[in-house]
Amino acid sequence: MSRDEEPIDRSFEGQEVLQKLLSQSGSLADVDDVAEAFKQAVKQNVPAPVVIQALWEDEPRFSSPDEAAQLFSNLLGLYELVASGAKLDLGAKSVKVKREKAQKPEAFGTGEPDDHFIEAAWRYFDDFPKERQRFEHAFENRQDTLVSWLDGSGLEDAGFALARHLVGEVFAMLELGGREVKTLYDEHLPKTASLETLPRALAEWIEESLFEATSDEAQPMPEQEAALVLDVVARASVAMWKSAGQA
Repeated sequence: MSRDEEPIDRSFEGQEVLQKLLSQSGSLADVDDVAEAFKQAVKQNVPAPVVIQALWEDEPRFSSPDEAAQLFSNLLGLYELVASGAKLDLGAKSVKVKREKAQKPEAFGTGEPDDHFIEAAWRYFDDFPKERQRFEHAFENRQDTLVSWLDGSGLEDAGFALARHLVGEVFAMLELGGREVKTLYDEHLPKTASLETLPRALAEWIEESLFEATSDEAQPMPEQEAALVLDVVARASVAMWKSAGQA
């Protein structure tokens, strides 16, 4: 097993530590509420990031990158502990959760990706970076015209990088789900497109990714640039979705 394919370790250091980290970050939530929210999320197949994002009315604040990493490690560790079905002891000093590698999600085939598939897909890609790389190579080999179109869309460097990443991830998710995305050319790309024509879960994932970019505390993306990113990503994603639906 290569080093970059080891399962991700997530550590819940106990109620006292997590509560202190939450308070320092500006969250009004307490650990009991977070644990209960995670229980409901597990029952409803809601991804952990959706619950975590709701813990702050504004952007969380941190005194250092290490503090941010510790907080999210604790939150994800608590989520994994809840999801495992193990007895939950919030007062435990430290509980390390070493989850098993994610399973390859079941293909949605002629259906469409739902919330469960989207979460399973990013977990799978996180645990198997070589699989992500394989889809990345497929995207580069078959969609060079699309990449050139993105490059000529007038985006700034950060906007292009984000658009390129999101479009590549959409391609990977569709292919992982059992849909073949045909090679796209300029004539396949709509002049305008709306995320509403995409599967709901996929559209929401794109919107959340853009929200994170515009809300980044260090280097937030300007709203005008984010709007342009949304436009080109929507057009490219709709074209890929239509292509993948063709016989």
